[in-house]
Amino acid sequence: MLVNGEPADTIAVADRGLSYGDGVFRTLRVQQGSPFCWPRHFKKLHHDCHALQIPCPGEDVLLQEMEQLAGAGSGVAKIMVTRGQGERGYAPSLSCNPTRVVSFYPAPVYDAAFYSDGIAPHLCGLKLSRQPRLAGIKHLNRLENVLAAAECQAAGAAEGLLEDENGFVISGTRSNLFAVTGGRLSTPDLSASGVAGVQRDRVIAWAEQHGV
Repeated sequence: MLVNGEPADTIAVADRGLSYGDGVFRTLRVQQGSPFCWPRHFKKLHHDCHALQIPCPGEDVLLQEMEQLAGAGSGVAKIMVTRGQGERGYAPSLSCNPTRVVSFYPAPVYDAAFYSDGIAPHLCGLKLSRQPRLAGIKHLNRLENVLAAAECQAAGAAEGLLEDENGFVISGTRSNLFAVTGGRLSTPDLSASGVAGVQRDRVIAWAEQHGV
């Protein structure tokens, strides 16, 4: 793991990412040293940093650090960008010195039956809150997902469906959703809650290109 470009396995206690979830992150596959869908991931990271008014790290810096950790290997890279250290209290400092964390892990191995038979998702009792200003952003405050994932774990389910307070299905606990009905592809509206993933954007672009 690299913290601001240096090997480390800790961050400062006063970091706002730890104190308040004040930051954003991306998780992406790396195949033989090459970050999968990197242009889309960096675009999302830049967008999310801008939405929280946190300076985004340079693309070349992130690529170099992922290469340093992954080499020519395959696995999962995670990039976190926080607002950095600050004084006590919610209000951010007028000057911002972001913390950049890049880490690399082995790729998860899923049950082969998930691909051949699908899964039976758990309908979570937890409801997603509505907050249009944060909707779509992959910010570090993910308590709703943590609690929903705990529900799924207790129910013995591999994944869960999350509704908003009005009963509309928004997403999985760690996935975006699509449905095919009558030859038409649909996906939930994420303008008030949920996270807009890179693969969701890819599917939408493919569907528009093919008139689905």
